[in-house]
Amino acid sequence: MTALVTGAASGLGRLAALRLAAAGTPVAALDLDDLTGPAWRAPAVRAYHCDVTDEDAVRDAVADATAELGPIERVVHAAGLCRIGRAVDQPAAELRKVFETNYLGTVHLARATVPPMIEAGGGSFVVFGSLAGWLPSPRLAAYSASKSAVHAYCEVLAMETAGTGVRVLCACPDHVETPLAEGVRAADPGVLGRRKGADPAAVLDAVERAIADPAAPLFFFPAFGTRQLWRARRFTPNLLRRTVTRYVKPAH
Repeated sequence: MTALVTGAASGLGRLAALRLAAAGTPVAALDLDDLTGPAWRAPAVRAYHCDVTDEDAVRDAVADATAELGPIERVVHAAGLCRIGRAVDQPAAELRKVFETNYLGTVHLARATVPPMIEAGGGSFVVFGSLAGWLPSPRLAAYSASKSAVHAYCEVLAMETAGTGVRVLCACPDHVETPLAEGVRAADPGVLGRRKGADPAAVLDAVERAIADPAAPLFFFPAFGTRQLWRARRFTPNLLRRTVTRYVKPAH
């Protein structure tokens, strides 16, 4: 099996790539940031500089990875971006960049990798969505909207690939203790309510269990309490909305 991991320079992407490589899986590690250091010199790893908002760059990276490592059978799409701001104040350029990275980045990667997996008769396309896409909160309009779009896209992709042997899985954790969360806290400590996020290793454990389970649902919710919040959003949305509004601390 050959795997392709985006967002491999840090956070969930880095941990996913290193785990796969440690297990002996050839890994194509993609990121906009340079991938340097001993971890990326393993024989099973190839690093590719790639901006997921650029569809041509994604296609070229996938083509190069396939030529060097073989057909890609697993995709782990962890590249993502979050920018904080009030819904009516946030600059349009920021909104556009978040949407292009999170949503269009997913589209570009699917267009480059899913058709070859269908042709080969199977594979896994794993995307990191977010609870924020189901449960929006103040000052996260850009991020929540982009992740909602990711969820909708994954649902359609799953329907359109049904019966092909390709599985689409979308992990929807609450915030995870990664550099992305650190950046959110640095920009606006109140957005996350000053609470600790999920352990990245535990989130990836949940991803691995979902991949191994043929009956795993398209959307799954790593970390304690995440599924309960998702259900509350479905059945008591007004109550949950008031709770979230009280929970998020004022901006300073």
